[in-house]
Amino acid sequence: MASRFQAPAPDTAVPAATAGGRAWLLMADDGHAEQVGAELTAAGWQVELQLGSLQLLLLHLYCEAAPPDVLLCGLRLDDGDAFRLMRLLSGDPRAPALFFTTRQPRGVLDNALAMGEACGLEVAGGVTWPAAPGRIAQALRTYRQTPGARTAAADAGELTAPELRALLQDDGLHAWLQPRVRLPGLEAVGVEAFMRGVAGDGSLLGPQRLVPALQRHGLLESATLVLAHQVVAFLAGCRSEGMALTGSINVSLHSLSDAAFCAELSELAQRHGIDPGWITLEISEKDTAADLPTVIENTARCRLLGFNLCIDDFGTGYSNLLQLSRLPFSALKIDQSFIAGIDSDATRQVIVKACADLAHGLGLRVVAEGVETAAQLQAVGAAGCTEAQGSALSPPMPLDEARQWLRSLEPGRRPRATPR
Repeated sequence: MASRFQAPAPDTAVPAATAGGRAWLLMADDGHAEQVGAELTAAGWQVELQLGSLQLLLLHLYCEAAPPDVLLCGLRLDDGDAFRLMRLLSGDPRAPALFFTTRQPRGVLDNALAMGEACGLEVAGGVTWPAAPGRIAQALRTYRQTPGARTAAADAGELTAPELRALLQDDGLHAWLQPRVRLPGLEAVGVEAFMRGVAGDGSLLGPQRLVPALQRHGLLESATLVLAHQVVAFLAGCRSEGMALTGSINVSLHSLSDAAFCAELSELAQRHGIDPGWITLEISEKDTAADLPTVIENTARCRLLGFNLCIDDFGTGYSNLLQLSRLPFSALKIDQSFIAGIDSDATRQVIVKACADLAHGLGLRVVAEGVETAAQLQAVGAAGCTEAQGSALSPPMPLDEARQWLRSLEPGRRPRATPR
């Protein structure tokens, strides 16, 4: 079955400015598809196709001029299932972002979400059905605002070394900052920097496109230092206004193994009068699986220089707990895959609480990332997280907008005169 979707006409037209994007539906249940399509149409999405089989999807995917922004997919299909679909789409540059909606138990949905990420596909999220009215549209709206969502330039091909050097030389790389708050009072205590670039045509380049290309061409250290300059200058400016914040910068262990890189970070902090302890270097948990002596040497050197260290994406890299106890981290950031749906998922609540208890036992701060709703914010606080960041509080913002956001906070939430 294939049809051009026709949703009931809404009472009032949706303004073009609220349009969500182009969507296709791949669902064996026609009634379910009609409900989902009507919700998306009312939220401003252009729902173009309603399909029931894998073969029809693949036919349309390669015959249409461009794939949709998102494919809303059931788990059981007329001629297979979503897991086979993900195998078929793995590695395909035309694969759209996937959003799953199903009547299956939550655990099966979690399997699908994990499968999509394991196949290297863009995963926009998922809900079990029946879902509260507007929940799918809200989840997709949040997805498109997050740092990992693909940008308009994401499908333009790999960035070349000359293009990347031009970005570095022409001030084309910028730090966008996402606030981090203390729980339960929601006092702003820090910001995390995310990399953005501006292409020659003015389009925005996201980290998913920039970081792998920079790493491949040996330019990631230079780009990280550009962001570090911007972040440290921002912290110094906030300090002059009586707002003392900490700043987090994502770095690789390869960067930390470069003595010149670490020396430049240290000199940068001194130049702006910022204590290195106000700067946290975030290292992905996957990096800690490298050669243990190298990991210990590089992380310990950073601590000797006075920087704080955070293990990022905790729970995704299968860390050896003994190894974790040997490394000089000061904070642990729980991966957003465990935060999604935590307010209604007892399994996630147990996992996050266990991570928080582990961190507290090791004397570490516990940060929940990817907090998207007020219910999730309450749940991570109840699970023992001491800090949180995510779109429920604020999406990443350019530097000037971040400064205005901080200034606009009521006194009880504004940063204090000295960092805590």
